[in-house]
Amino acid sequence: MIIRVLGCSGAIAAGCRTTSFLLDGTVLIDAGTGVGDLTLDELSRIDHVLISH
Repeated sequence: MIIRVLGCSGAIAAGCRTTSFLLDGTVLIDAGTGVGDLTLDELSRIDHVLISH
């Protein structure tokens, strides 16, 4: 399993992205601002989205 941290900040600030993780390129956990850094190709591979809260 490959876990890519797209963001881990609790607030939006310069150089920081709010919490989101990408598992094996196909499962997105939380949709923080780091998702905006994904390419269209990477976004199209996401099959499942889990929102924790």
